[in-house]
Amino acid sequence: MTILIIGGAHQGKAALSKRLYPALPLVQNLHERVRDELAAGRDPMALLEALRGCAVTCDEVGCGVVPIDRADEAYREAVGRLCCALAEQADAVVRVTAGLPQYIKGEKSCT
Repeated sequence: MTILIIGGAHQGKAALSKRLYPALPLVQNLHERVRDELAAGRDPMALLEALRGCAVTCDEVGCGVVPIDRADEAYREAVGRLCCALAEQADAVVRVTAGLPQYIKGEKSCT
């Protein structure tokens, strides 16, 4: 089972994951891993296979002012593309706001 949990920074994504999906390995802050992959000159999409079978948290980074810096724009695009690919293969996609889950794909019963 693969779960993608998205939302704004500090909205309770990891705590929700631990509560709802305690048996799954937790991969936190996918957006930071994407930045590290780009900085190392690697394709972040290569992370996709390793994320299968995990609960993955990622901050939403594309909701706001479009960055002026080209590298920041590429980073946001890479995070978005990886999240889209992960969401497509995930059993559930959950958006978290103020610690409350909203199921975009799948249901709580997936646990």
